[in-house]
Amino acid sequence: MRKVKRGVLIAIEGIDGSGKTTQCLLLYDALRKKNCDVLLSHEPTEGKIGEKIRNLLKKNSDIKSQEVYELFVRDRMEHVNEKIEPALKEGKIVIIDRYFISTIAYQGASGIPIAKIINNHEKFAPMPDLVIILDIPVDEAIKRLSNKRKDLFEKNIDFLQKVREIYLNMKKFLNTNIIIIDASRSIMDVHKEILYYVMNFIEKRGICDE
Repeated sequence: MRKVKRGVLIAIEGIDGSGKTTQCLLLYDALRKKNCDVLLSHEPTEGKIGEKIRNLLKKNSDIKSQEVYELFVRDRMEHVNEKIEPALKEGKIVIIDRYFISTIAYQGASGIPIAKIINNHEKFAPMPDLVIILDIPVDEAIKRLSNKRKDLFEKNIDFLQKVREIYLNMKKFLNTNIIIIDASRSIMDVHKEILYYVMNFIEKRGICDE
């Protein structure tokens, strides 16, 4: 019996308004057209804990608290055990719209020590094989947000600046492949660059064949 190669884990990251979700969908569609076996997922998840996190974030309630951080960790544990790890064992390409890299950036900017966040996740969360960070100035990101979310983030510009700074320095914290892409360009220009890097990466790994 031929041994199945372990899959590839790709995390697409960036501050709110950077276009992560759009780019995840475009990448997913492009890889499927190339006959790749792909799983697209996101965090927070659709589970009970993920829903609780979303409700807290919408209200901007206790966003900086240890409680919210612990909810993220619990939600991610379920995500890893139930979806991510099984898919990687099956040899799939897993694309995640936010992963623990977001926790490093957002909860790190909130005051939780980054070393603690990384240490906690090393115990259960597989390191992404490829991290793509969509970088965009904070003022441009806020312009892209819907009015409801815009009001929320305009009150937290300094916080978002800290988050962006951590993203831009992520190579200092994680020993993996990290690519920073200028996301202020057109959607298709950003997509083409992402696809270029991803295809080069997975071809070297021999994960999927056209």
